[in-house]
Amino acid sequence: MDRNRLKMIIAVLTGVVVLALGFVLGVQPQLTAASTASQQTASVDEQNATLRAGLATLKADNEKLPALQSELGALQTSVPSQATLPAFLTEISQLASETGATVTAFTTSDAVAYAPAAPAADATATDAAATDSTAADGATAEATAPVAAAPELVTDPQITAANFSSIPITVTVKGSYQQARDFLGRLQQGSRLFLVTNFASSGSSEGGSTNAVPDQWTVGGLVYVLQDAAATQADQAAETPATTAEGTDDASSDTAAGE
Repeated sequence: MDRNRLKMIIAVLTGVVVLALGFVLGVQPQLTAASTASQQTASVDEQNATLRAGLATLKADNEKLPALQSELGALQTSVPSQATLPAFLTEISQLASETGATVTAFTTSDAVAYAPAAPAADATATDAAATDSTAADGATAEATAPVAAAPELVTDPQITAANFSSIPITVTVKGSYQQARDFLGRLQQGSRLFLVTNFASSGSSEGGSTNAVPDQWTVGGLVYVLQDAAATQADQAAETPATTAEGTDDASSDTAAGE
């Protein structure tokens, strides 16, 4: 091999080595950096998209905030965190006035701690037992239609005796039956949640006449407080002087003293 050819081979090999070193030391790091930057850009774009979606949700929720605050206020009035019986008595008087009736008495009993309702008894089993008893007595039992199953009870583990209680309330109004019914309907749709447990007449406009028409009506029910019974009873005791319903037409007045 002559000298010139050897120099040519050495020059070619040197060029190859230089190119390889240039790629490894110069181009490859740049390609790696570019790939890393591309991945980071995609990750940032994804995070930005998530943040934009979150901001859109927050904006939509903020637009609903006044309505949500209004709903919260209504719920807090419906089931307050204190007894607030004077305010409820004022509302009762207003509702009665709107119907033309007159509140003649308003009494409350001590607050009772919340207790989940027990499941209803098996109506089918009860009916079967009653049928067997009737047959044993020699009576003829008629076939009865199947009894529909009672709805499933719904309870919330966050509602307990430590933070929820009910106050038994009795209201007596004077007026016609229609006025009393109207008052009852308004009371159930009032701002405070009220569960009616009793509705009955308690007087008559014509004394002992056989044609007497009742003119006084007693409504019994429950209002609720997001507070334990002991604290609610303390509220009742503090509010007692203010929770007095003064009747008209020489009607007596009863104080909500929990008696």
